[in-house]
Amino acid sequence: MSNYEFPLPSTHELVERIDEPALGAEFRHWTLRDDNNQQHHGILPLSPDPLLLELRWKARARGREQIVGLYRLHLAGLLADGYVRREGDDSSRQVPLRFHRGARGVVSIQINSNEPALPIGMVDQTLA
Repeated sequence: MSNYEFPLPSTHELVERIDEPALGAEFRHWTLRDDNNQQHHGILPLSPDPLLLELRWKARARGREQIVGLYRLHLAGLLADGYVRREGDDSSRQVPLRFHRGARGVVSIQINSNEPALPIGMVDQTLA
């Protein structure tokens, strides 16, 4: 495992790890899987912003889940910095959000494999 903790403090305007949501706060649950090209993606509305999302990881559909983290995602900032893009034309109020597990278990937000990645967490692949 790395000595880094993700997300890095310098990216707090884009993504923040939180311990727990406020009482009554709504958040999404997504599971990143290695047997799904090491990714999970979906289309999200730009509002509410920030958006709360709990991300989990597992190696395969019937595998053991591991929590990556609970995050406060600042979608407008992610859009401005190029980690997400608008779905369709420039007036669209939706963005595709993609999480990818890369080398050494680092989980990142990344439009596709040719674009910059924003590391947000890590998983222990030995626990799969």
